[in-house]
Amino acid sequence: MIMSDFDLASIGFGLAAIGYLLFWALLLTVKARNTQRHLLAVYALMSVLWGIYYGMSSPMPFSVDASFLLETSLQTVTLLFFLSALSRADINAKQFFRNKKIVVVTGSMIIWTLANLLLALPFSTRLLGAILISVVSLSVLETLYRKSAEKRWQFKPLLLAFGINLLFDFYLFAEAVLLDRIVPQTWMARGWIHLVTLPLLVLSINRIKHWGINVYISRDIVLQSSLLLGAGLYLCLLAFAGYYIKFFGGSWSTLLQIIFLGVGATALIVVAFSDAIRRKVRVFIEKHFFANTFDYREKWVELTRQLNKVSLSEVNTSEICLGAICKAIGYSNGILVKCTRTDLQSLGQQGNIDFNRDAIKLLHRYQQRFDNKNWLIDFNDHKDAEVTSLLQQPTAIAAPFALLIPIFKQQSHWGYFLLKPNPTESLRLNWELRDYLNAVTEQISSYLFMAEASQQLSENAQFVAFSRMSAFVVHDLKNVKAQIDMLLKNAKRHKHNPEFIDDAFTTIEAMQSRLQNMLSQLTNKQGATDQVRKVNLNQLVDRLIVERCHSFLPLPLKKSDAEVEIQIDAERLENVLFHLIDNAQQATEDDGLVFVRIGQDSFYATIAISDTGSGMSEDFIKHRLFKPFDTTKGNAGMGIGAYDALTFAEQSGGSLTVASEVGKGTTFTMRLPLRLTHS
Repeated sequence: MIMSDFDLASIGFGLAAIGYLLFWALLLTVKARNTQRHLLAVYALMSVLWGIYYGMSSPMPFSVDASFLLETSLQTVTLLFFLSALSRADINAKQFFRNKKIVVVTGSMIIWTLANLLLALPFSTRLLGAILISVVSLSVLETLYRKSAEKRWQFKPLLLAFGINLLFDFYLFAEAVLLDRIVPQTWMARGWIHLVTLPLLVLSINRIKHWGINVYISRDIVLQSSLLLGAGLYLCLLAFAGYYIKFFGGSWSTLLQIIFLGVGATALIVVAFSDAIRRKVRVFIEKHFFANTFDYREKWVELTRQLNKVSLSEVNTSEICLGAICKAIGYSNGILVKCTRTDLQSLGQQGNIDFNRDAIKLLHRYQQRFDNKNWLIDFNDHKDAEVTSLLQQPTAIAAPFALLIPIFKQQSHWGYFLLKPNPTESLRLNWELRDYLNAVTEQISSYLFMAEASQQLSENAQFVAFSRMSAFVVHDLKNVKAQIDMLLKNAKRHKHNPEFIDDAFTTIEAMQSRLQNMLSQLTNKQGATDQVRKVNLNQLVDRLIVERCHSFLPLPLKKSDAEVEIQIDAERLENVLFHLIDNAQQATEDDGLVFVRIGQDSFYATIAISDTGSGMSEDFIKHRLFKPFDTTKGNAGMGIGAYDALTFAEQSGGSLTVASEVGKGTTFTMRLPLRLTHS
């Protein structure tokens, strides 16, 4: 004999105890504190003790006092739970147990229990009492069924679960009274019956919303539990069949038994690892035991996790978004198509699906039929008149995909998701799936639009950067032109002076170097840090005044407390200082003063350019001074000198401040780190 009746009974009671223990743990997580929840928790805990007791010991029910006490307590809690289900959902325990009917029922059960324990009533009497309690419980359960009315859908699994358990117990006890003993084969199934009905109980309390017992059950847990339960039942059938072969097989029994069990175990392993069967079981569970097709909490978390992989700096956004919508409904194949002005462009593909001529024709027909409409199409639904029309008119074509999901942007079609399931993945496009896909598509499309906008911004930023660089180059070219004009003007009077010739060539050499640097920045996009070197600030200012600022009045006067050396882009610093000095000269009368003061403050060099010119108002400094291309010089200026100085100072890790008073003059103070630190 492969497995004894006692072993099967113990396994059944043990599994029931484990199941009710998990159910009890779930109830502990519920926030509701009504009587129904409390009694249900007590019932679950009593069922755990009931399963452990019979799983670890062999006495039949009511044969000993411990068994009688356990059975009667479980029956009492069950009956009280039925009565609480007929009461208000918000009733508390104190109000419930003050009810006269509850007092009578509870008192009767206590008296019955004490009488049996004190008087040692015979086994048959205890069984008759258990039968009577089962009949009363079934009567209350029938009352609950009648009063559930429009809420019957919520209570139906609960009624089935307790009804099956009570009817089985009634049959078990009635048979025992007739035979004066409990039939072992019937008793062996009792734990298994309670285990099988437990999922119905869990499902029902999750449906009964007014109790507030919202137990969350993961679909994966239900799937795994169902597969495990199915495997257990299958192994039991194998055991029974093996026992039958062993008992009736004669001399070949051992060989036949081994072959049968081997084939059966192989079939079980194949089924357990079959994705197609697992998917069918999942669909069956979701269809018959859950109100919604999908676990939306889990799906939304997974969708968010997929979309978090999107990086706007990379080009794989289309593939990630396509994979996200495929995973959202469990499809393996798909294409993301974008509508251009003249054509349709495939942005990404997943799995085995073709974007062929038939697909393009079908999309063109869809565009003509549903222009500016957000309508999903399931081409597997041949009962849909729209599907038939799209596939047959004007000529018949075959749809290379099953599901067409439009992507809407500004009331027009931006593109489409074309999805195709494998044979075991197909879903029917009902109202729930439409709403779900619309929500998912809106979420995913926002990432597609953001990636597209990011790419356009990146391209525009490159043009802006080039335009800005060109503006600075033009600004510098104006200064070069001014130097050339100065040479030509002075050449009329000093062209025969050898010193003038030497100064002219020195100036031309400086202009050539400056032009070369500008061309290098335009062609090679060379950054400021490429020209960083150690510079003597005093010498740089002296050279700047002599070579570029001595042609205009008033001449700048340099003041310095000490020799200051810094690491910086000397070429750009010279241009910035020239612009500030030139602006100071233009804002000051010829008999005014312009000072350039050089100093050192801890880790910073300071350059202060002061003038006694016209000055600036506080409003002008706040709103216009550092605004690029805003100039007070008309066509003669570009309005980027002060902006360039501020940008250069901040990029170098320093600062530029302005102090000015109308009619008295202006002071620009630039602080630069002795060692360059680019921000």
